[in-house]
Amino acid sequence: MLTHDVLELQRIDTLVDQLTHRRATLAERAAHRARAAELAAADSRAAAIAARIDELEAAIGELERQGADIATHRTRLEAQLRTVIAPREAEALMHELEALAARRDALDDVELGHLEEQAALDTEGGALTKARPALDAGATSAAAALVAVEAAIDDEIDGLRAARVEVVGRLDAAMLARYERLRTRLGGVAVGRLEGARCSGCHLDLSTAEAAAVRKAGPGQLSDCPQCGRLLVA
Repeated sequence: MLTHDVLELQRIDTLVDQLTHRRATLAERAAHRARAAELAAADSRAAAIAARIDELEAAIGELERQGADIATHRTRLEAQLRTVIAPREAEALMHELEALAARRDALDDVELGHLEEQAALDTEGGALTKARPALDAGATSAAAALVAVEAAIDDEIDGLRAARVEVVGRLDAAMLARYERLRTRLGGVAVGRLEGARCSGCHLDLSTAEAAAVRKAGPGQLSDCPQCGRLLVA
């Protein structure tokens, strides 16, 4: 019967819509994204740590090179100081030696800061390495859980779509086209039931005469809801 087939088609399409929405909003999907984000963040931080350690090692190497240059310059000045006689020249050399010592102290402070940062980064990188297996396992488990739930939903949807083909085969082209137009225009619900005097599609009341007309429709006849335009079945 036409009314039965149209109602069944609507039931199937509603279930497919609900399952499709559920598939898109699965808690397992959110969990998978969270685990994947955690893993990506850990990898990003590990890469940043490695890059910064490389920068620090290069900077420490440059500081040590500068320190060696200062030591060489200091040795030369000290040798000169032992040979000069003029007080003014000796004073100039002493000032230069003091400047070199201050520069050496400043370099040592910077190098110490770099070494401390490097040690902290090594500790953090070690912790990330230690935590990585658990993060991998969590991401893998979340992905497997998502795939399993998606597969179960897809099986349900496939079964409904197979049933839909059978129902569609019993409807004429004009009725099917009308049904599809209404579904598109009315948010996926093309068919409503008359519940008392109310359309289940738009939840608005029909007048007494309108409701009576729907109930008097002959077998296999479909009425239109005067409020929303949906196909209405008593």
